[in-house]
Amino acid sequence: MRKKRKKFEEEEIVADLLPVMNVMFLMIPLLLAAMEYASFASINVSPPRFSAASAEKKPDDAPKEKPLNLKVMVLEDGFLISADGQQEGAEAGKATNSKAPTIPLAKPGTPLNDYARFDYVALEQRAKNYKEMFPNETIVTISAEAHIPMQSLLYTMDALAGRECKLARALKGGAVPANCYFWQPVVEAGAG
Repeated sequence: MRKKRKKFEEEEIVADLLPVMNVMFLMIPLLLAAMEYASFASINVSPPRFSAASAEKKPDDAPKEKPLNLKVMVLEDGFLISADGQQEGAEAGKATNSKAPTIPLAKPGTPLNDYARFDYVALEQRAKNYKEMFPNETIVTISAEAHIPMQSLLYTMDALAGRECKLARALKGGAVPANCYFWQPVVEAGAG
């Protein structure tokens, strides 16, 4: 009896994985082809809006300010600025004059990855001027052409907020500093 037992212990069971691998190999292109026709639902997401707590209450009979609706479009050849649906510098009676930038490039002819090509100083000065006219406004809508690098968009946000703007205390309930202009950007897809 010992011999039979020894023979049984020496046998190895070999699993043949080749048929399973063949089936998987055939399934991969089928699944990839099926993904071309599958539809996905998308949800539009926008960043949360926040503001510093207001200590004073406004009376209901106070006249309401007309909103500024400041929009800045980052184009390959400069910034296009519009406020309340009116492009800055457009002819009277026309909402938009052309696709010509309101603030041209600081360094024309430089490549898109040269982030100093845009005139951020002039943009910050325009933001300061708008803030003096509309002191309660903090929101700006920013859009950019498809080829504009993300870093240029970030520099644009910094210029519109004010390069010296520090909001740490304001977000904890303190007053917003005077050197903070439009510090709540809303980024939209595509310029135009």
